[in-house]
Amino acid sequence: MKRNLTLGLTLALVVLVGLVGLAQNTVTPRSVGVLLFDNETGATISKLAIIFDKPVTIALSDIIAFGGEAATLAAISNNYAFIDVVVVPGGTVQITLRGDSADAKVTSAFWFE
Repeated sequence: MKRNLTLGLTLALVVLVGLVGLAQNTVTPRSVGVLLFDNETGATISKLAIIFDKPVTIALSDIIAFGGEAATLAAISNNYAFIDVVVVPGGTVQITLRGDSADAKVTSAFWFE
């Protein structure tokens, strides 16, 4: 069961890497340590993909949507993060990086509908 979950997450992240080129909108965080991603797309967004400069650890409890719904998935593999979170136009997603991940820098991030 655990192996299937790991395989599933790995496949999802491979798809994520493939979708980065098809992403609708790039997004830049406006803080470090506590990352704030603003939805300025004018559309309701359901996914956020982030590439960091180093491996990170993010738990669902580290993700808060202001103007949206609770995150339902945080698939993390090394320096890639794929988060299922619904955010309305003008809303913000806050991600808290803790421990060794606290100084990680975002190299790119994308919203998906």
